[in-house]
Amino acid sequence: MLVNYAEDFNKSIKRIKDKVAFRRLDVLIEKLKKAKDLSEVSNVKAISNYPGRYRIRTGDYRLIVKYWTGEITILLIEFLKRDDNTYKDYN
Repeated sequence: MLVNYAEDFNKSIKRIKDKVAFRRLDVLIEKLKKAKDLSEVSNVKAISNYPGRYRIRTGDYRLIVKYWTGEITILLIEFLKRDDNTYKDYN
């Protein structure tokens, strides 16, 4: 798939200090690039009430993505530590 990065994604990774989380994120992005469809990636779940938005779990962190079914493009929205504010409004 073609992977694009949202501005919020770049801001969110600057706040992460956990080196293990960065390594996991690198591996996950490589998996996304090699995948032909989002169903080929593990730990993916749709976010309720937000069509086309998915979360991918990697350890204590969640990668929020937007995926258009039938297309080969994915937009990385945010990379956040799992807490009460993780699944806020995604426009």
